[in-house]
Amino acid sequence: MTETQAGQFAVWAGVDAQTLALAIASVVAVLYILWLTWVGLSQYRAWANNDKEASLLDVTWTFIRAAVVVMIVGFFIRPA
Repeated sequence: MTETQAGQFAVWAGVDAQTLALAIASVVAVLYILWLTWVGLSQYRAWANNDKEASLLDVTWTFIRAAVVVMIVGFFIRPA
C-alpha cells in the first residue's frame, strides 16, 4: 500500500494494516494449534482404548501428518 492508502486504512479501520494482519495471524495460529492438540488427544484416546482401535504407528503417523499441516499453515499465515 502507498502511504496515502495506509493512512486511510488506519483512519477507517482504527488500526494499521500490520497490526490487523498480526491479530488475524494470531487467531489462526491459536486455532490450528488447538486443532493439533485435538488430533493428538483423539489419537491417544484411540490408542489407549482397551480395544486398541489404533496402533502406535497409526497414532504417530497421524500426529506427524497433522504437525506437517500445522507447519505449512504457519508458514503461509504469517504477517508480512
